[in-house]
Amino acid sequence: MDEYFQEEPQPNSPMGVVPSYTPEEKVENIVGQIDPQRILDNLNHSLKGEYYSKEESKWIKIGEELINDAGRGWIISYFTSILNNASTMGTIDETRFGYLMEGIIRTVTREFRNNLEKFGFVPPGSRYKEKIYENKGTPDTARMDSIAEIIYQRACLVFSRSLSGSENKRIFQSLLMRDNLSYGEQMQPQQKSGWISRVLGR
Repeated sequence: MDEYFQEEPQPNSPMGVVPSYTPEEKVENIVGQIDPQRILDNLNHSLKGEYYSKEESKWIKIGEELINDAGRGWIISYFTSILNNASTMGTIDETRFGYLMEGIIRTVTREFRNNLEKFGFVPPGSRYKEKIYENKGTPDTARMDSIAEIIYQRACLVFSRSLSGSENKRIFQSLLMRDNLSYGEQMQPQQKSGWISRVLGR
């Protein structure tokens, strides 16, 4: 995630890098890096067999795609409605968390089993180009398990952030701290002025 937020080196800094963010920008930066939409985008590139190169500042191909366009399209479409800020900023308990994960596992398993040929888990049949799928052959279960594991891990990470409302509490605490600091900075000159005035009898 660091590749999205790189600071420019400053010549006057002994460390070579000086953060130029305000407290508000830092909070927005943190929220941006953990944005589920970014997780979804990274998942999309991972399924394509790509990774982000810091040196080249772009996504590059490093191997074969894990799943074909039809399968990847379904995964991204399905998770777009799930991996969002509403999923992380909510409040759920461990029981509801378990139900959510069970639902995702059940849905992914069903879709993979019913679309073996469409998603490229078995060799294409004689009528594949006509979009008539026979689902014949020995499935590539190892690849199916690998893709499913990637999906479950990301879903788990997103949903776990809403356990007991931990995510929204963290964000609002950061915002509250920022507001308190800003308020203190605004009040400090007035307090100093009042203290000097009292010493000088003004």
